[in-house]
Amino acid sequence: MNQPEQLIYDWVNFSKFHNRVTQSLDYFLQQKYHFGLNEFYLMMFLNETSDKKLRLSQLQSMISLSQSALSRLVSRLEQHHLQPVERASYIDDKRSVYVVLTPSGQQHIRTIQSEVNLILQESLSEKDISNIQLFTE
Repeated sequence: MNQPEQLIYDWVNFSKFHNRVTQSLDYFLQQKYHFGLNEFYLMMFLNETSDKKLRLSQLQSMISLSQSALSRLVSRLEQHHLQPVERASYIDDKRSVYVVLTPSGQQHIRTIQSEVNLILQESLSEKDISNIQLFTE
């Protein structure tokens, strides 16, 4: 098979690999913390900012959800027993709604990230990790 014909098979195999890892992480998060991968991503993105907050509109593009789906996701996290996030508006920017990572959320996301990182290290081969790192360079 020549290169162009092989590309689709490589893409399908990559997609299957990605789906397997994603489903595994989502299952772990559901079982242990009662939320999914998108909630994890939201908390992780908030934790990466210096002030632990982002506009809903910024998060929408980062997580690739519609505005209504993102709003429902934030509502679920606000009601979650860990209370990891809250919505806020600020005097200097009344038109925007922010999602803020609470101190509880900050504490828990560090633990969760460490656990997810360990799971990835244990379940991926060195070659898998190297290949993943090629995509982020």
